[in-house]
Amino acid sequence: MGINKYPNCVEIKRQKPAITVNEDITKAIGSNYRTLPLFEKGLYEYNYKIYYSLNNNEYLKCRWLEYKKHIEDRVFSPFQFIDIRDYHFYNCKNRYIPSQSIYAKQDFRYKMSLGPGVDEYGQIPIPQDILMKRGDAKIKKNNVKAGKEKKNG
Repeated sequence: MGINKYPNCVEIKRQKPAITVNEDITKAIGSNYRTLPLFEKGLYEYNYKIYYSLNNNEYLKCRWLEYKKHIEDRVFSPFQFIDIRDYHFYNCKNRYIPSQSIYAKQDFRYKMSLGPGVDEYGQIPIPQDILMKRGDAKIKKNNVKAGKEKKNG
Protein backbone atom coordinates (compact mmCIF):
# COMPACT_ATOMS: atom_id res chain seq x y z
CA MET A 1 0.00 0.00 0.00
CA GLY A 2 1.39 3.43 0.83
CA ILE A 3 3.60 4.91 3.49
CA ASN A 4 2.03 4.73 6.92
CA LYS A 5 1.68 8.26 8.32
CA TYR A 6 0.97 6.97 11.80
CA PRO A 7 3.43 4.13 12.57
CA ASN A 8 2.74 4.18 16.32
CA CYS A 9 -0.87 3.12 15.79
CA VAL A 10 -0.16 -0.03 13.76
CA GLU A 11 -0.50 -2.40 16.72
CA ILE A 12 -4.02 -1.16 17.55
CA LYS A 13 -6.66 -3.06 15.59
CA ARG A 14 -9.77 -1.39 14.26
CA GLN A 15 -12.97 -2.66 15.76
CA LYS A 16 -16.38 -2.59 14.15
CA PRO A 17 -19.13 -0.70 15.95
CA ALA A 18 -21.34 -2.90 18.05
CA ILE A 19 -24.94 -2.32 17.08
CA THR A 20 -26.95 -3.66 19.95
CA VAL A 21 -30.37 -2.78 21.26
CA ASN A 22 -31.08 -2.56 24.95
CA GLU A 23 -33.30 -0.52 27.24
CA ASP A 24 -30.70 2.20 27.93
CA ILE A 25 -30.18 2.88 24.22
CA THR A 26 -33.91 3.11 23.52
CA LYS A 27 -34.35 5.58 26.42
CA ALA A 28 -31.40 7.68 25.19
CA ILE A 29 -32.76 7.75 21.64
CA GLY A 30 -36.26 8.66 22.84
CA SER A 31 -35.15 11.40 25.24
CA ASN A 32 -32.86 13.27 22.78
CA TYR A 33 -35.52 14.00 20.15
CA ARG A 34 -38.57 16.25 20.28
CA THR A 35 -40.20 14.15 17.59
CA LEU A 36 -39.41 10.47 17.55
CA PRO A 37 -37.47 9.55 14.37
CA LEU A 38 -37.28 6.16 12.82
CA PHE A 39 -35.83 3.78 15.33
CA GLU A 40 -33.20 2.36 12.96
CA LYS A 41 -31.89 5.81 12.07
CA GLY A 42 -31.67 6.82 15.72
CA LEU A 43 -29.94 3.57 16.61
CA TYR A 44 -27.42 4.03 13.79
CA GLU A 45 -26.61 7.62 14.83
CA TYR A 46 -26.36 6.75 18.51
CA ASN A 47 -24.02 3.79 17.98
CA TYR A 48 -21.74 5.64 15.57
CA LYS A 49 -21.60 8.65 17.92
CA ILE A 50 -20.30 6.33 20.61
CA TYR A 51 -18.01 4.50 18.17
CA TYR A 52 -16.31 7.67 16.84
CA SER A 53 -15.83 9.19 20.29
CA LEU A 54 -12.21 9.75 21.31
CA ASN A 55 -13.06 8.37 24.76
CA ASN A 56 -14.12 4.96 23.42
CA ASN A 57 -12.13 4.43 20.20
CA GLU A 58 -8.46 3.70 20.98
CA TYR A 59 -7.42 3.62 17.33
CA LEU A 60 -8.92 7.02 16.62
CA LYS A 61 -7.45 8.45 19.82
CA CYS A 62 -3.95 7.22 18.87
CA ARG A 63 -4.15 8.65 15.36
CA TRP A 64 -5.49 11.98 16.63
CA LEU A 65 -2.58 12.33 19.07
CA GLU A 66 -0.11 11.50 16.27
CA TYR A 67 -1.75 14.07 14.01
CA LYS A 68 -1.49 16.81 16.64
CA LYS A 69 2.26 16.32 17.12
CA HIS A 70 4.29 19.15 15.56
CA ILE A 71 1.21 20.64 13.89
CA GLU A 72 2.66 24.14 14.21
CA ASP A 73 5.61 23.18 11.96
CA ARG A 74 3.45 22.00 9.07
CA VAL A 75 2.92 24.09 5.95
CA PHE A 76 -0.68 24.14 4.81
CA SER A 77 -1.50 24.95 1.19
CA PRO A 78 -4.92 26.02 -0.06
CA PHE A 79 -7.23 23.48 -1.65
CA GLN A 80 -7.20 23.26 -5.42
CA PHE A 81 -10.50 21.89 -6.60
CA ILE A 82 -11.02 20.71 -10.16
CA ASP A 83 -13.27 22.72 -12.44
CA ILE A 84 -16.50 21.17 -13.67
CA ARG A 85 -15.80 22.61 -17.13
CA ASP A 86 -12.86 20.20 -17.48
CA TYR A 87 -15.22 17.22 -17.73
CA HIS A 88 -16.02 16.27 -21.32
CA PHE A 89 -18.21 13.62 -22.89
CA TYR A 90 -15.74 11.54 -24.92
CA ASN A 91 -16.26 8.01 -26.32
CA CYS A 92 -19.61 7.63 -24.56
CA LYS A 93 -18.06 8.42 -21.14
CA ASN A 94 -17.60 11.45 -18.93
CA ARG A 95 -13.87 12.10 -18.66
CA TYR A 96 -11.64 14.62 -16.98
CA ILE A 97 -9.71 16.22 -19.88
CA PRO A 98 -8.52 19.73 -18.92
CA SER A 99 -6.51 20.13 -22.15
CA GLN A 100 -9.73 20.28 -24.22
CA SER A 101 -11.40 23.04 -22.20
CA ILE A 102 -12.22 26.15 -24.18
CA TYR A 103 -12.27 28.51 -21.19
CA ALA A 104 -8.56 27.93 -20.43
CA LYS A 105 -7.29 28.69 -23.93
CA GLN A 106 -5.64 32.04 -24.54
CA ASP A 107 -7.39 34.61 -26.65
CA PHE A 108 -5.07 36.56 -28.94
CA ARG A 109 -7.71 38.81 -30.53
CA TYR A 110 -7.49 42.56 -30.12
CA LYS A 111 -10.38 44.11 -28.26
CA MET A 112 -11.50 47.71 -27.95
CA SER A 113 -11.83 49.17 -24.48
CA LEU A 114 -13.51 52.39 -23.43
CA GLY A 115 -11.44 55.51 -22.94
CA PRO A 116 -7.91 56.46 -23.82
CA GLY A 117 -5.12 54.25 -22.69
CA VAL A 118 -1.71 52.84 -23.49
CA ASP A 119 -0.75 49.18 -23.80
CA GLU A 120 2.48 47.45 -24.82
CA TYR A 121 1.98 48.50 -28.46
CA GLY A 122 1.29 52.20 -27.85
CA GLN A 123 -1.83 54.38 -27.75
CA ILE A 124 -5.12 52.48 -27.64
CA PRO A 125 -7.66 54.01 -30.04
CA ILE A 126 -10.79 55.59 -28.61
CA PRO A 127 -14.02 54.12 -30.02
CA GLN A 128 -16.21 56.84 -31.51
CA ASP A 129 -19.70 55.44 -31.18
CA ILE A 130 -21.30 58.85 -31.58
CA LEU A 131 -19.99 59.37 -35.11
CA MET A 132 -20.90 55.90 -36.33
CA LYS A 133 -24.21 55.54 -38.17
CA ARG A 134 -26.30 52.54 -37.33
CA GLY A 135 -29.47 51.12 -38.72
CA ASP A 136 -31.12 51.64 -42.12
CA ALA A 137 -30.53 55.38 -42.45
CA LYS A 138 -29.69 55.97 -46.14
CA ILE A 139 -27.87 58.99 -47.46
CA LYS A 140 -29.94 60.99 -49.98
CA LYS A 141 -27.93 62.19 -52.97
CA ASN A 142 -28.91 65.06 -55.25
CA ASN A 143 -30.27 63.50 -58.40
CA VAL A 144 -28.69 64.97 -61.53
CA LYS A 145 -31.43 63.60 -63.80
CA ALA A 146 -34.16 65.50 -61.98
CA GLY A 147 -32.55 68.81 -62.89
CA LYS A 148 -32.33 67.94 -66.63
CA GLU A 149 -36.01 66.98 -66.79
CA LYS A 150 -37.06 70.42 -65.51
CA LYS A 151 -35.16 72.14 -68.33
CA ASN A 152 -36.85 70.03 -71.02
CA GLY A 153 -40.33 70.37 -69.65
